[in-house]
Amino acid sequence: MSAPVDPLVVQFHLIHDCIRACIYADYIGQKKEKEDAWQSIEDMCYSEAVISWNQIFGSDSQNAHWKNFVERLPVQDRSNFKPFSTQMIIEHLKISPDEWKNYHGAMVNARNNWLVHFDHNLRPALPKLTWAQNSCYLYREWLLALLKAYQAQGLVVQITETSGPKMVESFKKQIAEICV
Repeated sequence: MSAPVDPLVVQFHLIHDCIRACIYADYIGQKKEKEDAWQSIEDMCYSEAVISWNQIFGSDSQNAHWKNFVERLPVQDRSNFKPFSTQMIIEHLKISPDEWKNYHGAMVNARNNWLVHFDHNLRPALPKLTWAQNSCYLYREWLLALLKAYQAQGLVVQITETSGPKMVESFKKQIAEICV
């Protein structure tokens, strides 16, 4: 029997999957002359971005959903640490609650009716990935801040030394290396 997977590791894995897929899809999408293979790879990246985003932000009933994960986290001094919330996402993206609700619905619908459970009678409008990438980025930054707060409280936790900008730059470099 294998050991259970650390839920925090899962959160970072899903965040990185989504951000990487968004960056790769965007890079490939900007190529002026795309061969069929690149179009297929762009489609796969788009699908991965939508699916991994939904695992974190989609249905509240999923174990990996941020609301379920965050509510299980101990934060001793909540007065100095703002809990992650939908309002934080809305403020970060500079959008209205209705815009977030509509985007969330479009992402869930794209996952449910186009990518996972294909509905031949429906072709949903596929949402752009900018807000998906930025909401994942914000959540990653919040998780890193939480881990630093744990360290400040004397807990021994490992934190990646890779900053958000360095992570994004690394993903951009990776896709540029193979898209020659």
